[in-house]
Amino acid sequence: MQLILDNISAILVFTAVATAIATLQLRSMQSTAEMTIAYVSKKQTLEFADLLEQEIKLIGTSTAQKITNVTTNGDGQTTNFTFWWNDGVTDFEVQYQLVTVDTVTVNGDPVPRYRVDRYVNGVLEGGSPSTLQDFRVEPLDASGNVTGFASAVMVRAQVVNMYPIGDIDNMYLGRTFWGMTLLPVNL
Repeated sequence: MQLILDNISAILVFTAVATAIATLQLRSMQSTAEMTIAYVSKKQTLEFADLLEQEIKLIGTSTAQKITNVTTNGDGQTTNFTFWWNDGVTDFEVQYQLVTVDTVTVNGDPVPRYRVDRYVNGVLEGGSPSTLQDFRVEPLDASGNVTGFASAVMVRAQVVNMYPIGDIDNMYLGRTFWGMTLLPVNL
């Protein structure tokens, strides 16, 4: 009888320890996958943000034309942002257009995903990843208030990128944010 009780208690202890180790290992794998997905999203966001930042700094360089269009939709997202700059030889009209890509379900709610297409003199030349949740470019006056593009002296840009893969419902954050206010020298 004693032998049977010793074996049962050993089996119960082993099962509890094995379950705890398996649970920790599974959570560790999920955490590693989520960190990798977050890194990919951050990298995509920062690459697009770097391009956007560098170009906003060029607004109005060597040209009388500056910002010529800022259009927003009902949600306040920028659907079209157009400006000019010149490299000393050629005038460049740069246009960022927000394009709806698809809709995903997050916590039971439909969330549209977008991409931003970048056009230079009417030719598509790059843009953002197709996992954006929000894109805003706002012309600001000297006090930092949103103004019309004709009287702008600063530009505020914001980008929200959803994680490109994974189960967004079960992730800690699920998106990457970037924002910056710039004072272009020639604006």
